[in-house]
Amino acid sequence: MRDFSKAFLYASITPISMQILLPYIAAALAALITVFYHSDLKRRFGDAKGMWLYFSLFFLFFVALPTLIVVLVEPNPLQVLSELGVGPGNYKVGIPLLLLGLPITVLISHFAANSPGMKEWYPFSKEVCARDGTFVAYELGYILLYYSAWEFLYRGILFFPLLNGFGFLAAMAITTALSTLHHIGHPKVEIFGAVFAGIVFSIIALLTRSILYSIAIHALTGVSTDTFIYLRNYRGSSRR
Repeated sequence: MRDFSKAFLYASITPISMQILLPYIAAALAALITVFYHSDLKRRFGDAKGMWLYFSLFFLFFVALPTLIVVLVEPNPLQVLSELGVGPGNYKVGIPLLLLGLPITVLISHFAANSPGMKEWYPFSKEVCARDGTFVAYELGYILLYYSAWEFLYRGILFFPLLNGFGFLAAMAITTALSTLHHIGHPKVEIFGAVFAGIVFSIIALLTRSILYSIAIHALTGVSTDTFIYLRNYRGSSRR
């Protein structure tokens, strides 16, 4: 039986970068759910500042530093990043998937936003709901710092090497399990949704060989859910 490290010999990404990235990712995830967990940061730095710090750390840990590792280690870092899904991939498949998936996402978010658990949990920062401007800026940061990093982690760094080494079913199962576990403590409806989303986003990554399309759909899911909750529960009392 092939051991875990040998499996990556079948990937076009060299074992050197993955041998660094995998333990690094494990340590970074442990840090984010302990020392830098968003609820702890909000208690220490305030509701809005704590979430901005969390978003920034999420991007640092799962985009900036992994990219730096690839650049420093790999002889052809642009090729490696492309193989991790950074690029348009098969846009002839990706664009139709976006056209189909984005309106469905908004519809799902419309109903999810009515859930009491979701209204209690989202937006992560309630302080940003005081004004339209702070809410819009927060959602932009949510997309650029958080969702881009989330998809680069689960559908890029983890999914594509597992896909090349173990095949689609294993890659989908492992990354879906990990991303679902990342939702522990969230509303139950979202945890079940995370299982479904992990499967769907894995299929999208497989068909497009890119993380960009799952970023767009995932980000719209979160932002539209936040927006529906904001419009229904906060905007009438906000100072614009």
